[in-house]
Amino acid sequence: MWIKKAEITSFGKWRQQTFLFEAKNQLVYGLNEAGKSTLYQFIQAVLFGFPAKRKKGQDYTPNDGSGFGGRLLIIHPTYGTVTIERYKAKNKGKAKVLLEDGQQGEEDLLEKLLYPLNQQLFRQVFTFQQEQLQQLDTLSEENLHEALISLGLSGSNELFEQRIQLKNQYENIYRPRGRKQPLNQALEKYQNLQQKIKEKEAQEAGFQQLVRQADEERQQVTQQTVRNRKLQERQLVIEQQRMNWSSYAEFLELQKMSLESSATEAEQTELQTFYQEYQQLMKEQEKLHAALQQHSGNQETARYYFYLENETRIQQLLEEKIMITRMLDEEQRIAVKLARADTISAQWQEQPPQPFDEETEIHQLFAPLQTQQKELEEQKIRLGLVKEQRNQAEASLNDYEQKHPELFNKKKNPPWLFIVAGVGLALAFFLPTPLRYMVIAAAAISGIAGVLKQNKPANKDTWQEKLGQLDIYEGQVAEMGEKVLQNQQKIQRLFDRIHHELRQRNLSSEENVFAVIQENQQAQNYLKQLQTSKELQQRQSILRQQLLQQEQRFEFLTEWLPLHEKNLTEKLSVLEQFAKEMEQIRFAQTYQENTVLQQRIHETQKQQQQLLDQYQSLLSHLDLAYPSEIPAFLQREAEILQKRTRLKELTKSVAPLFKQETTRAEIEDSLRMLQQEIQTGEQQLHQLQEQEQRSRLQIQQMQADGTLDSLYQQASQQRALVERLTTEYATAKLENQLLQDLATELSEQQLPELLKQATDYFQLLTNNAHSRLNFSEGLLTVDQLSLYNLSTGTKDQVMMAFRFAYLALQQKHPLCPVIIDDGWLHYDHQRKYQFAKLLRQFSEKYQVICLSSDQEMVSYYQELHQPVWELKGVQR
Repeated sequence: MWIKKAEITSFGKWRQQTFLFEAKNQLVYGLNEAGKSTLYQFIQAVLFGFPAKRKKGQDYTPNDGSGFGGRLLIIHPTYGTVTIERYKAKNKGKAKVLLEDGQQGEEDLLEKLLYPLNQQLFRQVFTFQQEQLQQLDTLSEENLHEALISLGLSGSNELFEQRIQLKNQYENIYRPRGRKQPLNQALEKYQNLQQKIKEKEAQEAGFQQLVRQADEERQQVTQQTVRNRKLQERQLVIEQQRMNWSSYAEFLELQKMSLESSATEAEQTELQTFYQEYQQLMKEQEKLHAALQQHSGNQETARYYFYLENETRIQQLLEEKIMITRMLDEEQRIAVKLARADTISAQWQEQPPQPFDEETEIHQLFAPLQTQQKELEEQKIRLGLVKEQRNQAEASLNDYEQKHPELFNKKKNPPWLFIVAGVGLALAFFLPTPLRYMVIAAAAISGIAGVLKQNKPANKDTWQEKLGQLDIYEGQVAEMGEKVLQNQQKIQRLFDRIHHELRQRNLSSEENVFAVIQENQQAQNYLKQLQTSKELQQRQSILRQQLLQQEQRFEFLTEWLPLHEKNLTEKLSVLEQFAKEMEQIRFAQTYQENTVLQQRIHETQKQQQQLLDQYQSLLSHLDLAYPSEIPAFLQREAEILQKRTRLKELTKSVAPLFKQETTRAEIEDSLRMLQQEIQTGEQQLHQLQEQEQRSRLQIQQMQADGTLDSLYQQASQQRALVERLTTEYATAKLENQLLQDLATELSEQQLPELLKQATDYFQLLTNNAHSRLNFSEGLLTVDQLSLYNLSTGTKDQVMMAFRFAYLALQQKHPLCPVIIDDGWLHYDHQRKYQFAKLLRQFSEKYQVICLSSDQEMVSYYQELHQPVWELKGVQR
């Protein structure tokens, strides 16, 4: 491949410049700052990409904003004329390639065209710069072998690339001090598994015992939970008994009474009819007797006339006597019921509660809190376990540091006991016999004491491991402490939510669900009682208003009857007596003759006797001797019926709460004892749960490391992985060594040819002043002299000869032009002339582009009839 033309749009100081190159040798001449290095950098940038900006490097980016880049036309042995275009602002700085047949491509096609040429090879092999000619350490026999292999000049480039791949492959598998390689990690993991297996084998018996212990603790927790639940249910029952004690006392009182009716309902109706008829006859007799008595003329004329004027109103009041009596009885019963009602709770007098409809709503309200509290208990137990492990690790570390103070004190104390023992043994040879044995015994004691006192040398890996383990526990403690704090905050928010809900319902803020259930039942009973009391009060108010109206109807009688300071019942009695008296007066005025009155009295008595005879059997059956006993009997029967109805109500509502008869004091004592038992049971349950959770967490920690069977399986799998990776590592390393040996063999075959070609070029450069290049003990010699004994110019000629010898071995397939940038600074005029002759000879196979500011080299090129063109340069 050779470069035909360079078209620079904008690069460094160049703007819209075109440079044509010859296919063979040429000298590009220019003074300093003429743009020679810029032209070289442009060729390199188009072929391999724009250089990255560096603070200390030269930046070729134009300042005027013009297009940064340009084109190269190259002649390729396979593809012919190829145009390579690259602009910084186009296609993200990637190249655009146009082939002679019209085919287009980008970076991948350019890499295919240039292969195996890359930027490193371009700089190190095909570019000649003065600093490269000073690297004499590359001219050893070993380095020349490597150079032949790496440059592919020995025909082993593919072998070299394959060897590099194999080397990378086995180094990626394992390195002696590596940590990230899979075989290193697999070996470390396998060792850790072996250690865990040993620990697990020792812990297996304790693990099984711990599992059995956790199961027993779980059973104890279940049993204690059932006991606590029964106690709480018993507490609810007793609490209900306490709240319904007044009703239960009434139930007991009614139960002790004889509530059997003496008469059937039909008999009571018949008795009521008889009594009404009997009373009518009695009233008739009373009227007749009063009339007979008043017939003598003792009349109260003014009162009688008042009666006649208000007879209708008086009779209407008397007709409503039964209704008024019933109203009075009802008002009295309501007053008794209201008096029996429990005292209203002070906390609900101002604002009534709003209890939950169902008990399940309370459990749902407390369910998140109970779940979170359980989780908090587990986290606290975990935190306690980790703190115990942290403390154990810290104690172990402190103990280890105390045993090995040399970890912090680099100065070692002299072994005085051993020194004393040695000095004692040495002195023993110069002492007499009795004293000699004593000194030897003392020396032996000192030596033994020194051995016992001498600590085992500190292992820094063990110390670092203990430190690391302590750091891990500290991190776990901090992490778990943060979780506990977050959980406590969640619980507080749930508490606030429950308190808010209970405050809205006007219930006291309780943290115990059973206490809330009890209070909720009290609130429900209170609302029922409040509703009943309210209804009774409303009815009582209505009755009182009606009775007050009835009393107001008696006001017109106050002047004629003694009604002052009498209740409504007494007023009715007085009015009834007044009406009887006035009727007698009426009767007396109507019947003037005593005989008629007596006859009528006799007839009435006869009717009364007949009525009494008719119902005598009923009266005898009911043990009634006189008709006057009938009202009390009927009143008693009505009360019995009312009490029997009340007993049925209490039997249905209250009796189920009391399985056996008890007292208020017994209930209070039972409730107090139950509360103590519940508190003790809750404490026992909490302790059992904590112990069971601790055992479960220890089991989880032991299981987290893997059970013994699982560890055996993991160790087997890990061992198989280690064996597989070891096989891959050994295979790759063996193949790499074989390829290395093969490449070395190939390079050794070409090394003599390289030496011969380098010797020819060296003789040409020195005008046969030196005869031969060779190796002595792996180092290059010139006429059996070391390189370091040569002048600087001669050393440069040796390096130049080898550089061109490298390229001469590849001259059948030239990859790239040879670009030389003033590579003869240490040459005199004779050496420059010989170098120009070498370039003319070498350019028969390679394109040579020589960049120089040396006017003397221009004259040699012209003398040898080689093309020269000058760079005028432009100011940026």
